[in-house]
Amino acid sequence: MPLQSILNPGFAGGEISGQEYCAYRHYSGELRGSAKNCLIAMFSAYFDDSGTDGNSDIAIAACYVSTKRGWDEFVEAWDRARWEEGFEAFHMAHFVAKRDQGHNPFCDWDNAKKDHVYARLARIINENKRIGISVAIPKQLWDQSSEWIKQRYGREHYTFAVRMCMMHIREWRERSMISLPIRYVFDWEMNNTPKRNEITKLLDVIAAPHNAEVAQMLGVEPRGYSFEHKEEFKPLQAADILAWQMRSHMRQIWTLRHDEESKCHPGFRLLREDQEMDLEFCTEEQLDKFIKRNVELERQGHSLPILYP
Repeated sequence: MPLQSILNPGFAGGEISGQEYCAYRHYSGELRGSAKNCLIAMFSAYFDDSGTDGNSDIAIAACYVSTKRGWDEFVEAWDRARWEEGFEAFHMAHFVAKRDQGHNPFCDWDNAKKDHVYARLARIINENKRIGISVAIPKQLWDQSSEWIKQRYGREHYTFAVRMCMMHIREWRERSMISLPIRYVFDWEMNNTPKRNEITKLLDVIAAPHNAEVAQMLGVEPRGYSFEHKEEFKPLQAADILAWQMRSHMRQIWTLRHDEESKCHPGFRLLREDQEMDLEFCTEEQLDKFIKRNVELERQGHSLPILYP
């Protein structure tokens, strides 16, 4: 659940005021203070979802990956934008909501102000991320899939979408020749919710000693993940923007059965054009092919563990 900030933001002499506690900077400082012989996560992937509640027929997982230095510079620029433009935390759903819903301060901004702020935030994201990854899955397709695949890839739509994002991360690491670990940070979920339980189990299984080869491919380390509040861990707000734009775009192209960049909203185009992005819009044909490939691997003796009986 969202955690409202109890401290006011502030800058002094162009620098972030020492009066504002920043959870991200606290975590970042702990990494700087780690022993030299301790291997720390030099990359972090920040995940958010869209459409995973009961009011949407499409579920999205989206993440941005960058280096520690990239995220440090992102947070500095993001906080400066927050202070200069006059907002505490950026929630895309609040930003685009109708004025009468009263989501301050966005409901008081005219279109020119909104365009300016969004373009500024998109620029901060693009300049500091290494790659953006997102997967969109129509819920009905996953609901109709076999029990066999759900037991292995997740009963929650979001879990399956996260698994697919992690496959894209593995491919990106391979082609970029990256071997350093990645810390996986997810938007906050209360303890014992189905989404949190499934993702926790997935990461714990991957990090187990007998799965060392898989863990290396994905950059996963023991306890190398967490669930954080986006108000405190600002990179999650970037993932929130990407997740919202993915769901909006998926609704535009669903009937086409393929991506069509010409139908991109200008806000989504700002995140995509000339940027390293890996976006997957799952169709029924793609899902069927994926399931058949996994069944065939099982027949060949490459069995997947049943994580969600």
